[in-house]
Amino acid sequence: MHPLKALELRLGALQAASFTSHGIYLPFFPLWLQSKALSPTVIGLVVAIPIIVRILATAPLLSLADRSFGARRLLLASHLGQLVGFPLFLLVDSSVAIMVLVALVAVAQSCIIPGNDLVSTNAVQRHPGLSYGRIRGAGSVAFFITNIVGGYLVGAFGPEVVIVALTFIPVLGISATLLAVPKEAPEPAGPNDLPHETAPARLSRILWLVLIAGAVTQASHGALNAFGSIYWRSAGFSDEVIGYFWAAGVIAEILVFLYLGRHVGRSSGVGLILLGSAAAVIRFTIMALEPGVGVTVVLQTMHSLSFAATHIGTMAALAALAPVRARGRAQGVFGSLTALAIAASTIVSGMIYSEAGAGVFAAMAPLGAIGFVLMLVVVRLQKYQPQRAGSGG
Repeated sequence: MHPLKALELRLGALQAASFTSHGIYLPFFPLWLQSKALSPTVIGLVVAIPIIVRILATAPLLSLADRSFGARRLLLASHLGQLVGFPLFLLVDSSVAIMVLVALVAVAQSCIIPGNDLVSTNAVQRHPGLSYGRIRGAGSVAFFITNIVGGYLVGAFGPEVVIVALTFIPVLGISATLLAVPKEAPEPAGPNDLPHETAPARLSRILWLVLIAGAVTQASHGALNAFGSIYWRSAGFSDEVIGYFWAAGVIAEILVFLYLGRHVGRSSGVGLILLGSAAAVIRFTIMALEPGVGVTVVLQTMHSLSFAATHIGTMAALAALAPVRARGRAQGVFGSLTALAIAASTIVSGMIYSEAGAGVFAAMAPLGAIGFVLMLVVVRLQKYQPQRAGSGG
């Protein structure tokens, strides 16, 4: 097998292992919480804890990847933290103990996805023949398959199987990290770095605008993630149809990762974020008009643009604009900004949905519009300082 193809497969396995864990945790961990007789209010608080942890922890932890600690050790420590933490859930029953464990495990979880993206984008920059889209698409495929398999497991063995699965899945992450992530060696200085190794690596104004634009555009999905299924059921759609709606979005997302992911390492990603933010405005404005099945399926396929194109564009911008010695920090900043924006949009959507119903989706459209306007500002700034975007102009 060609060495680049083998590397791409290993990096894809790294993404798949991590998204396998997310594919169990996100949809099914609340069912385990419910089985412990926790009230809906407490479950809501527990589910919110990882978001708060990501806001606070992602940026400082990912900064460790820029130092001697390195991305490999950071990912290994993160998977090991989950391997040790999840079995402890089988020993507790009180809501307070569960909250403490969730917070501790969330610290480990907060590094995984941005850490994987850091490793993947670095590899794409070193080896232009790699495709970030195929690497990241493996994660989406794993998430999709795990959703289906997890449903059968919970149906057959009950909610306790969720913790058992989450205990063993980090072994896959550790194995994939050892295979895919090389031992750290000092990175050669890049064109976006400051000339002296001891000089602080700054994130440019352009990169900050891109990261904010990407974060707010991703936050436009807050109402959909929280109330999409609830709204569709209230509109009379069957659970089977609702399942098809979500499947349409994931399949379209995977296809876009495969076809547009090559832009990471080859462009600044600005055009993709413009496309994604514009799609978010159109998607959620129309969704608020209570469309039928056919239009809703089309809107769900637009997830390939509002989410996937925005994500690819942001990863391309990070690869192109972040200084070599600040890539981990930049990934962490984006993770924290996104968590903060999604938390805010989800909280606001909860307040709006009870009063406006489907109108909550229209309330998300301005977030896409903000992302679009910020990217227009980036285009204008790049026109006047294209040669030093990564170093601050």
